[in-house]
Amino acid sequence: MLETMRNAAKGWVAKVLMALLVLSFSVWGIKDVSSSFSDNIIGWFGWGPKDLVKVAGKTILATEYTATLQRQLKLISQQSGQNVTIDEAHKLGLDKQVLDSLIANVAIDAQREKLNLAVSDNSIGESLRSNRAFQDSAGKFDATILQRFLSQNGLTEAGLVARERIGQLHSAVTTVAATEIKLPKTFDLALAQFGGQSRDAKYFVVTATEADVTPPTDEELKKAYAAAPSVYTAPEYRSIAVMKVDPADIADKISLTPDEITAGYDRFKADYFTAEHRDILQLVFKTLDDAKKAKARIAGGEDIMKIATEMGAKEADILLKDQTKGDFLDGKIADAAFALKEGAVSDPVEGSLAIALLKAVKVVPEKQSTLDEVKPELIKRLQLEKARDEIQTTYNDVEDARGKQQKFEEIAKNVGLPLLIIPAVNAAGLDPTNKDVVVPSKPEVLKAAYASDVGLDNDALTIGDGFVWYEVRQVIPSALKPLDAVKDEVKKNFIAEKMRSAAGEKAKKLVEKGKAGASIESLAIEAKASVNTATGIKRNEASADFDGPAVTALFAAPDQGFAWTLEGDGKSARVMQVTKDTIPSMMATSDTIKKLQADSAANFAQDIGQSYVQALRANANVTINEPLWRQNTNTEQAQ
Repeated sequence: MLETMRNAAKGWVAKVLMALLVLSFSVWGIKDVSSSFSDNIIGWFGWGPKDLVKVAGKTILATEYTATLQRQLKLISQQSGQNVTIDEAHKLGLDKQVLDSLIANVAIDAQREKLNLAVSDNSIGESLRSNRAFQDSAGKFDATILQRFLSQNGLTEAGLVARERIGQLHSAVTTVAATEIKLPKTFDLALAQFGGQSRDAKYFVVTATEADVTPPTDEELKKAYAAAPSVYTAPEYRSIAVMKVDPADIADKISLTPDEITAGYDRFKADYFTAEHRDILQLVFKTLDDAKKAKARIAGGEDIMKIATEMGAKEADILLKDQTKGDFLDGKIADAAFALKEGAVSDPVEGSLAIALLKAVKVVPEKQSTLDEVKPELIKRLQLEKARDEIQTTYNDVEDARGKQQKFEEIAKNVGLPLLIIPAVNAAGLDPTNKDVVVPSKPEVLKAAYASDVGLDNDALTIGDGFVWYEVRQVIPSALKPLDAVKDEVKKNFIAEKMRSAAGEKAKKLVEKGKAGASIESLAIEAKASVNTATGIKRNEASADFDGPAVTALFAAPDQGFAWTLEGDGKSARVMQVTKDTIPSMMATSDTIKKLQADSAANFAQDIGQSYVQALRANANVTINEPLWRQNTNTEQAQ
């Protein structure tokens, strides 16, 4: 069964969620579970009605397994932004991963008891105080943050201390086998050379066409259709009715009196005021005497920019554009700059930060917009503001009507709301023809609608300042499309797969000729293709010219050898020859080697620690209550 657990989750979705699961366990999950071993999940004699697993003479209860799974799914949902249900956890194998982690944790705990390890209260306190999760922006421990964490996770200080204690003890067990890892320098040198190896190559692309493929027979189409039912299965669709009210929807209907408009202008008058702003040239000098000499030259007719150029400055370096008085850090500089007439140059100004000459290049006076100038904008603003106040009345009217069992159509007509009936939309927001469906507040409405069902009375969704009401009118179940309905698609996919295979066969035959002595140029002529070159290709460094599969295939060939790989377009393949193989020379004292030594030692230590845990688990005499496990997970017999 344990091997099944380790191989259960497949696919990128499962891997992402599994990574989040591991992360959540590494932060708090395992410690939370461990801390309760001594009280609520450990038994010592026989099988109880809720005993799920026995490990090293201890028992994990089904209730604790379920609570741990739910706790981890909550963390994963928060971290991924996707609600992961227990059913989805079963399908992805996350439930098995949680149980496997619990089993490993009990095995570690048993080893801790054998080693008679202990940790001091001072060590626990220091660990919590140094935890960044409980520190403020200045890096200091903040008790308020800690209390917030305890409240959010339903913990007490005593419980947190117990979890931290167990966590440190378990860490001591798992890291004891992996300390002081020292690897031979030759290993790091070889690793550096392996990673730094580069290759040059010549290559060309051979393409297959429909002419290379025999048209499929009806029998072949039937087999292709039967072999890939998921490809030809229509997703579930739902018919949804949606009503929406938003301040913007009702704002235009709101009328305002002249007095209300005037009062609104008085209230928002400051928002329609534009302060004076200026473009100022500011030339800074080291001494007051230097500034006075420059001022004298300007008074004699020289341009300030000539002096700036002599000082090594360009206009862009000294131009302060579109500045208000408050934009200046130095009050003396600000006062002098805003006392100048446009085009005038100041006397030397001894500011608190610098000695400067200032020139007012452009002056835009302050402006208070009048009511007439801002009236259209102001009316829209006041209407929207009033709509936000009145929208609650609309909400109450709709809810009162729903309480009287009125239909959406009747409510929408009486209250004056737009009603949208969506005949069919899948969870991705597409209709049966794969066209995008317009849905108000689409992500929220679709998520809610697919969590509801026909006939259910759903609460309104609060979206921003507005509300959305929805109801599921019909559920069209997912179903396999008839062959006649998808025959063209099956044929297209069949031909595409055969073209891909044909391209691969063409490339494979050409590579065989290359291995037999033909030059890549002659092979390209045979394939009616052009030879390209690529240089400095490195392992694990894909590019637009060389994608990942092409790089892998190239490095799998010997120097001067041939290789081929399929292209991403589904109808072409690449024929390649290694023309140069470069292995870098490395000094054992180089920074690259030093970094590799540290990284590889850490990786080996981690691997040894994981192997140690696996060994503890393997020797822990694990027994699983199979009927209770199937009852909790609805799974087949565990292996």
